[in-house]
Amino acid sequence: MSTRHDDGLSLLLLALAGVATSGCAEGAGSVEVAIDGEQAAEIGYPAGDIAFADGWSMTFDHLFVAVEGFSLADAATSVPLEAPSTLVDLTGGEQIVWSFPSVPAQRWPNVGYDIAPPTSATRRLGEVAQSDLDAMIAAGASFRMMGTASHPTQGSFTLDLVLPLRIETHHCQSGRDGTDGLVVPASARYVTQITTHLDHLFFDSARAEEPALRFDAWAAVAGDDRVITLDDLETQQLADLHDASGEPLLDDAGAPVIYEPPSTGLPRQTLGAFVIAQAITIGHFEGEGHCEYVAR
Repeated sequence: MSTRHDDGLSLLLLALAGVATSGCAEGAGSVEVAIDGEQAAEIGYPAGDIAFADGWSMTFDHLFVAVEGFSLADAATSVPLEAPSTLVDLTGGEQIVWSFPSVPAQRWPNVGYDIAPPTSATRRLGEVAQSDLDAMIAAGASFRMMGTASHPTQGSFTLDLVLPLRIETHHCQSGRDGTDGLVVPASARYVTQITTHLDHLFFDSARAEEPALRFDAWAAVAGDDRVITLDDLETQQLADLHDASGEPLLDDAGAPVIYEPPSTGLPRQTLGAFVIAQAITIGHFEGEGHCEYVAR
């Protein structure tokens, strides 16, 4: 679930791209796979009507994500696709990651892709520097969020969230029409999209239909350098959330702030473990389309 609102014009243009002609063999079409971090990746928060409930704003310097293994399959077969590991900076807007020139024209109900740590063979897309790739490899990270969070009274903090996750995403539903997977048109090009929902990382609930975005609990555990890392988030206990002075964390109405973990539970009752669980769900398909996830 996401409170994100996708750019309707962008999705419309992507859908229209599906009817563009291509030089495919008879009975085949071409597929291009884009990736996008939505409006927030480019301008931060607030983004449209999506804002932090506790008054924070945020901008991003970099949003690195490494993706690989895009796949198409039905009940009987799968398409052999070359989708090598690629490192993208989502702050650069929507970008084409892979192009497949000849794919059998039919519905492929099982679409999948992986978010996985890069290797020395990983491609760099757009403005991603070799030093950025090297840092991701050294950290064993598939995702890195770097930016600044600001508050009218609490000031500014630097965010450097490094997540060493491998997320296998499959059985994706289209956010365009709610159907399973995608349809490759004969003798035409179809542009599809991996959509990342960054707001999931800041949700205060993994169960609520409309969770709030909150950051007070994050800022409270920053060190003297005012940098917030995953290690810092591990020091914030969900059962005893505290503010920067060590007092119970309260919302604007004076009520205790509560984070609601997923029904499957967490390996540790910490904000760090909660954020990792939320990060597993950031990969969507064609906007709001949901996928099934396996985290390694």
